[in-house]
Amino acid sequence: MIKESVFSESELTEIRENFPHTKTGHIYLNHAAISPISRSVKQAIDRFISDRYTGKIDNFEMGMSIVQETRDLISGFVNAENSEQITFMSNTSEGITAVAEGLDWNEGDEILLNRMEFPTNVQPYRILDRFGVNVRYIEPENNKVTPHMVESAITPKTRLFSISAVQYLTGFKADLEAIGQICKKHDVLFVVDAIQYLGAGTIDVQACNIDALATGGHKWLMSPMGTGFLYLSEKLSRRLKPYKTGWLSVQEPWELSNFEQEWLPVSQHLEIGTPNMIGIAGMNASLKTLNSIGPSRITENILNLTDYLTTKCSQQKNTHLISPKERKERAGIVTFTTRDITDTESFVESLKKKNITISSREGKLRIAPHYYNTIEELDTVLNAFI
Repeated sequence: MIKESVFSESELTEIRENFPHTKTGHIYLNHAAISPISRSVKQAIDRFISDRYTGKIDNFEMGMSIVQETRDLISGFVNAENSEQITFMSNTSEGITAVAEGLDWNEGDEILLNRMEFPTNVQPYRILDRFGVNVRYIEPENNKVTPHMVESAITPKTRLFSISAVQYLTGFKADLEAIGQICKKHDVLFVVDAIQYLGAGTIDVQACNIDALATGGHKWLMSPMGTGFLYLSEKLSRRLKPYKTGWLSVQEPWELSNFEQEWLPVSQHLEIGTPNMIGIAGMNASLKTLNSIGPSRITENILNLTDYLTTKCSQQKNTHLISPKERKERAGIVTFTTRDITDTESFVESLKKKNITISSREGKLRIAPHYYNTIEELDTVLNAFI
């Protein structure tokens, strides 16, 4: 029997109060694309803007205090050894590019990917062909990439393996811990694109032997657009060269006339100038909300909702479920096709007119609920096409 919610009725009511769009009748189930801004996030951003507008105005020090607090919060979400290993980035692509461009490559080196990846986790590696680097792809089987497939694909020339924690289209969740052990055994750098999982769940970078983890904040972390971060292991940080630099990249940036300073470690070096303090203030509030509710409870409730979706889709003869049925192989994304709907783009647009938001990707329908959504909302959507 599928449990409807890990939250009591009163808890869920309070949780949904933080998302005013739920009061308008808008059923939003597209968190794999972009999440709504909560009331607490808006309030944090408003406070920062108000201080710049009619308050102290020069609130750089306050902003940097928020930045450091947020760095510490992020460190807890990924179990980094220390918060100095967290570098703020504007998006996932920037983080992966920092890794791709920061390594010394030799002609003939190989990077291992798979054919299900979102382009963010492909294009920064493809451009390395200028160094003679070869990108090889694992061909998924049944929309899955298993640890065995990864190990079988590694060759003596493989220097790096990169994978999304959860695939954007199929919703497949990789076994990061097993893959990390394989990469460590073969001395292959392990890079993870975490944007489709962090917020729906947490990732232990130490337990998974992850060398670099990159993400943006606007999906499951429910943060403003243009916020994100890069985690670097100590091992990779020592090997990586910064692909960009700026006035904040040195040991004592306020010694403005001292040009010949020592560089900061690369994880700090990459924050080259004034950060996106407004966005980070919003991320700070979002992370605090997720922590207050409890990441494990959030994960469990999302799995309850996707349990319901996968069961309902599997019971319909005209519906083909693409996402995994097994809990351990999925998170918040459920993707499927139905013979009754051939033009998925038009169908999604028709739902918007009914105040329902899901997405169409590659001719497939994708529903992505977050922890505040309800079974009743899922039923409303399912009744539109099942």
